[in-house]
Amino acid sequence: MDSLQRVLIVDDEVMNLRVLSELLREEAAITLAKSGEQALRKAREQVPDLIILDIKMPAMDGFETLTALRQSAITKQIPVIFISGLNDCNYEERGLLLGAADYIFKPFHHGIVKARVCTHLQLVKQRKMLERLANSDSLTGLANRRHYKQVFDQEVEQSSTSHSPISVAIFDIDNFKRFNDRYGHDAGDRLLQQVSKQLSHHFDHPRFLVSRFGGEEFVVLMPELYKARALELVKGCLVEVAESCEITMSAGGVTVLADKEMDDSALLSLADKALYLAKSLGKNCALWSQAQGETVDEF
Repeated sequence: MDSLQRVLIVDDEVMNLRVLSELLREEAAITLAKSGEQALRKAREQVPDLIILDIKMPAMDGFETLTALRQSAITKQIPVIFISGLNDCNYEERGLLLGAADYIFKPFHHGIVKARVCTHLQLVKQRKMLERLANSDSLTGLANRRHYKQVFDQEVEQSSTSHSPISVAIFDIDNFKRFNDRYGHDAGDRLLQQVSKQLSHHFDHPRFLVSRFGGEEFVVLMPELYKARALELVKGCLVEVAESCEITMSAGGVTVLADKEMDDSALLSLADKALYLAKSLGKNCALWSQAQGETVDEF
């Protein structure tokens, strides 16, 4: 059974929050916020499927809140429905121009609110299904490079706010061409699928992302993880792959403190250089690259 989609309802009036949450509780998991500031924080933490946003609120109104949502890589894609007692087409036009998905006037008709919310939730479900197809590697089902870039930007924004580290590791199957030549490309594809499952199982964490970057190369993104723990996980993965898949892999990684101006290609370049050195050391080992120097761990 599919889990419920999540709706964030934002209104400074408690009665409106109560009415809307009661109206929609069977359609979605509900989160409530009483101000624009609360809404921004909860939207970043939970990334709801839909936001219902009042316009007239103290301190930060709905227009300012929507503008802030659209400026964040984490929340910019979340559809927003405005609700307002301001029965003025100029306000409606302004909201739609700012990027709102819909606009509902107060006092609202319960049936209309429910119908519009259900319509937008269905659109979100369809969009996410298409995104999964576009963001997945067809052979392994892992995230592809396009999806990696999207998630990287979101994680950098979130981690830079808390001045947290980000670790990236690149894995490469040792002697993969020799394996293909000996056993054939079908066997090579099955090996890639087997390794993909092993990587996904080993790096099973809500914030981690395992991606296939093409050929026999995989990348793992590990937000808020320092070098010691990241390297420990990578070493453990190399051991598990060698035992379960009967082949070996080499890995290169890097750990840096997140910065909003960080370029994912620069991090990948550092990790890739570490991988190249790991290969030159005889393969089946992990090397970590940092500004402070490099550490080699062999098996």
